[in-house]
Amino acid sequence: MDDRNPLEWPSIKQFHREVCFRINRFLTVAEAAATVIQRAHRHQARDREGSDFYGGFRSSLHTWLLGSAVTTCEKLDGTNVGKLDDGTLLGRRMVIEPTAGSHQRCDLTVLRGYHTERALSELVALGGTAAPLRAALYGELCCNGELYSYQRDGLAKSWQVFGALLEFENETSAQVYAREACAAGHICDAGEDKLVRVCNSRAFGEVVQRHGVPAVAAEAHGSLCTAVARWQEWMVGEHGEGLVLAVATGEGRAESFKWKISREPQPSIFKSDGLVALVAELRAGADGKACLMDREIHEMLASLLAVATHPDSTTLIPSTVKPSKQIKGTPTSRLVLDDAMVQAAIASALTKFDDLEASFATHGQGGIAGLVTRLTAEVLNDADLVLPAEEEARKAATKQVSSSVVKRVGMAFGAWGKKR
Repeated sequence: MDDRNPLEWPSIKQFHREVCFRINRFLTVAEAAATVIQRAHRHQARDREGSDFYGGFRSSLHTWLLGSAVTTCEKLDGTNVGKLDDGTLLGRRMVIEPTAGSHQRCDLTVLRGYHTERALSELVALGGTAAPLRAALYGELCCNGELYSYQRDGLAKSWQVFGALLEFENETSAQVYAREACAAGHICDAGEDKLVRVCNSRAFGEVVQRHGVPAVAAEAHGSLCTAVARWQEWMVGEHGEGLVLAVATGEGRAESFKWKISREPQPSIFKSDGLVALVAELRAGADGKACLMDREIHEMLASLLAVATHPDSTTLIPSTVKPSKQIKGTPTSRLVLDDAMVQAAIASALTKFDDLEASFATHGQGGIAGLVTRLTAEVLNDADLVLPAEEEARKAATKQVSSSVVKRVGMAFGAWGKKR
């Protein structure tokens, strides 16, 4: 079935990237503001979009890191699956066929049997007269049951709910619902479209579990700094893939971030504006600006760095990065993507659709071309796989990704054929 998922769960940002962006912005604004001697001018520079100082005020940074209510839950390593209020199952990118008995080698019988429509009805009722056109519960299908303690904890091959998506007729209805649901203790985000994302929280988990549907446990914290401190040891111990952090920003708005352990490829921490460089700059004083941030923020950055560079990981660090392979015909000065990063992106892309063998069984060899096209597009859009900006190098990188996907799919098809 080639029907696209009509209600995809939104992608979420990497937590360390957002922290670095906001602090780097603050340092830039602090440098600029230091040249503005006139007190009146500083007073007029309000923290609003369009201002030269937008997003860089000390008060805004400290409020976000030290004063925002945060909910954390474990980011399970599997594949994203939603269930609409009419019972339709949604893969990360495609609708799952109504006759399908499995997805990513996980039996769907139990999932299909959950009365998710009852949980959705209770969630919908929170908005009063603001009724959605359609709604879906979303959860992680733990197809990678051999990882971490999933087998021991009974999570292997199970579906664990972490949120809901509601689609409304217009933005106004979406915003009305989000405000009402937030007033009832939920964490919601009504963006600039007609969708409301109900994030995981204790209130959300109580609703879902009340109707016999399993949910990922959520924990509330007083700030981002306290959340990082609370989970640092667990993250360094690599007890799971990572965490999802939901930050309530008020007025029916929220932000969600993913914070991953060090074995997950995260090359952005080594960029010039990344975590490693930022911590080093602050430890050197940042030209006197480091003292403008509270001690808890410095401690949080140290914790993020400890997690990101934990030595018992497979993360590529400067001393172990291998030279990027060269595509034939590309000048030696033009390097393309590191193969480990490409393979990690392919592995991630493979979870967005059904298992390769299921596709082979349905479409045979004739379906390989379409499968390769979809997977290549998914890999090229991977937020963690940074493509070169220069056109020729970008073409070489695209060719490398396409070749790697073809090889991966081809080998899988060959292995599948031999088993048959």
